[in-house]
Amino acid sequence: MDPEGTQTLSVSPNNPGVIRRPPPSNRETTKRPLSVPSQDISCGTVATQASPLITFGQSTIPGQWPWHVALYYSKGLELVYTCGGTLISENFVLTAAHCITRPRTNQAVNQRNILVYLGKYSLLSFGPEVQDRKVDQIIIHPRYNATLFYNDLALLKLDRPAEITNYVRKCCLWEENDNLQNLIGKLGTVVGWGFDENRKLTTNLMQTKMPVVSSDTCIFSNRNFFSQFIFDKNYCAGFRNGTSVCNGDSGGGMVFPKAGTSGADTVWQLRGIVSVSVALQGEGTCDPSHFMVFLRMLLNT
Repeated sequence: MDPEGTQTLSVSPNNPGVIRRPPPSNRETTKRPLSVPSQDISCGTVATQASPLITFGQSTIPGQWPWHVALYYSKGLELVYTCGGTLISENFVLTAAHCITRPRTNQAVNQRNILVYLGKYSLLSFGPEVQDRKVDQIIIHPRYNATLFYNDLALLKLDRPAEITNYVRKCCLWEENDNLQNLIGKLGTVVGWGFDENRKLTTNLMQTKMPVVSSDTCIFSNRNFFSQFIFDKNYCAGFRNGTSVCNGDSGGGMVFPKAGTSGADTVWQLRGIVSVSVALQGEGTCDPSHFMVFLRMLLNT
C-alpha cells in the first residue's frame, strides 16, 4: 500500500489495461470515503467540480464523472480492461452489447468472468473510493444485431447494490424531447480510458466534448461505412479533427446537461452509448478523422 492507501497493481508493460487481480475488498471493514445516504442524492449530480476533454482529450479529476464504470474480463489471475459503462441505479449498469458478447454473435460471455469497478479513475490502481462488483445477470437487447451493431445495448445486474458516495453515483436517463434535430451542433461529453493519439490506452480517465451531427452529414462523410450502421436508434457525433473516442471507450456514455441546469447545479442525462467507428486500415483501432456512432438512449430504449 502506498502512503495514501492506494494499492498499485502490477501491469503489462505493453498494455496498461491488463492488471493482476487485486485482493477482494473487505466488505465488513472497508469504509467508503464520503459515503452519503442514497436517498439524499439525485441522479446526474456530482460532488466534485472540475477546475477552470480519449484522443486529444482533457484530463478529469476523481469523482468528476462518478457514474462511469470500468468493465474487466477475468483471465485467471489477470484482469483485462475491456469497456466502459454507466451506472444508472444502485443495481444496474448500461454498456454496449458488443462489449460483453462473443465476437460477431449475440451470445453473452460468461457473467462470472466480468468484473465491474465503480468510482475508478486510474487503470493502474485501486484506492479506497473504488468499489468492485460481480455481475449477477447479463441482459442483451433482444433485437441486438452483432453484424450491424443494431440495438447495441446491454444491461448488467450487479451482484450487490453500489454504495452511493462522492465517487460513485447514478446518471439520469434521457427524459427530454427525442427529436435528434434539437441536439445537432450541441456538444455532448464522453469519458473513457480508450486509446490516445499515440494508439496507447490512457491510464487516467479522460474526457472530450463532441458535437452531434445529422445522419445525412454522417453518411455522406463515408457512405460505404456509415450507410450500414445508421438507423433510427443511433446517431453520429465528432469533429473529424482527431478529437474522438476510440477502442476502449466502447460502452461508455455521452451525457448532456439537463435543460435549465448549469454550474454546480448541473444535472447530467445519458443520451448515447459509444458503439462503433471506422477502423484505421490494417490496424484494427479507430480512425479519429471519422465520426463516431452512438446508440440513442431513451427511457423506453
